Amino acid sequence: MDWNTPQGILRRGMSLERDGIAFYTQIAERASDKRGKAMFLDLANQEKDHLHLLLAEYQALEAGTGWVPHEEAMQVALDFDPANPDLPGEEPIDPIPVFTPFREISVESDIAALKYGLETERITRNLYAAAADDADDANARTAYAFLVKQEEAHYELLQNTHDYLVKNETWWDSEEYPFFIG
Repeated sequence: MDWNTPQGILRRGMSLERDGIAFYTQIAERASDKRGKAMFLDLANQEKDHLHLLLAEYQALEAGTGWVPHEEAMQVALDFDPANPDLPGEEPIDPIPVFTPFREISVESDIAALKYGLETERITRNLYAAAADDADDANARTAYAFLVKQEEAHYELLQNTHDYLVKNETWWDSEEYPFFIG
C-alpha cells in the first residue's frame, strides 16, 4: 500500500485510532480516581467516533464514490467492533512511534498515562494536519480539519489535566471544577 495516498493516510489514522481506543480503555481501568476513569473512557469513545469516520471515508474511496462530507460519514451504518475492528488494507509496516510492538501499552501512574496520551494526540494531530494540507478534495480537507480540531481538544484536555495533577496531586478538590471530564 502506498501510505501517501488518501487510503494509506486513512489506514494509518485507523491504526492510531484503534490503538487509542485500546490505550484509553486500559488506562481507564487502572486510573486511580473515578474522574480520571470517566475522562479516559470519554476519550476512548471519541476515538471510536474518529475510527468510524475514517473507516466510512475509506470505504467510500474504495467504492469509487469519493470523499463524503464528514457529517454524512459519521452517519454511515458500519458493522464493526471498535475494540477489535477488522480494518481494511494492510497494517502500516513502519508504525507511527506511539503504539509499536516495542512499546507496551501500560503505564504505571495517571501522570505517566497523561504524558503517553499527549504524545499520541500530538502525533495523530500532525498526521491529520499534513493530510489536510495535501488534500485536493474539499470534503477531505474538511474531514481532516475536523479531526485536527478533535485531536487538539484532546491534547489540551490531557495537558490541563496533567498540569493540574502535577500541581495539586489530586484529580479534583472541593474548590475546583472537574474541567478534565469530557
